[in-house]
Amino acid sequence: MKIALDKAAKDCTLPEVFQLRTPLTGYRKQKGVKWALDNGCYSQFHEVKWLKMAIDGLTDSDCLWITLPDEIGCHRATINLFKKYRKILNRITPMLLPSNKFAFVLQDGCHSADVPWKHINCVFLGGSTEFKYSRGAWKILEKAKSLGKWVHIGRVNTKGRIVYFYDIADSIDGSGLAKYTHMLDDAIDVIKELKGTTQEKII
Repeated sequence: MKIALDKAAKDCTLPEVFQLRTPLTGYRKQKGVKWALDNGCYSQFHEVKWLKMAIDGLTDSDCLWITLPDEIGCHRATINLFKKYRKILNRITPMLLPSNKFAFVLQDGCHSADVPWKHINCVFLGGSTEFKYSRGAWKILEKAKSLGKWVHIGRVNTKGRIVYFYDIADSIDGSGLAKYTHMLDDAIDVIKELKGTTQEKII
């Protein structure tokens, strides 16, 4: 499990982390530093900035995945947004698509059959706390792992959430981990302690 940080590239060089870029903060990338693109929809979506960064990510080998826009708490709206912006990127950069860099955000109401598996390489678990801990969400994450997709969990700032998702998540992010050094240090320590262990989960 790695930690995605919404910080400057120079602060994302530890082996346990990579850079999470967003249109909101607009931190620049740095060659050799792995990064992923979030869409910023949790706060406010800036379409022009996001599109520019998404196009950049399609051609950058350091970019792990690109999160297409979503609507908090609503799967139906999220799938429509995914289709819309995938088509927009296809029109802008037809030679670069189909791409295997897209991340689809899992929101409340999503089921495994609803995920556009053939168009993505990552699932990003968003949604309400209830949805995050639901059996349905866990089954989607299991399906993603079985297909070799990257699994990312959003809003992970506590030891409990790190432990819960450790065995299935490839990466996590949390605003607290990006803002506070002590929280990041604690999270890295927890991940190091868990490395090589198998956590039992009651779902």
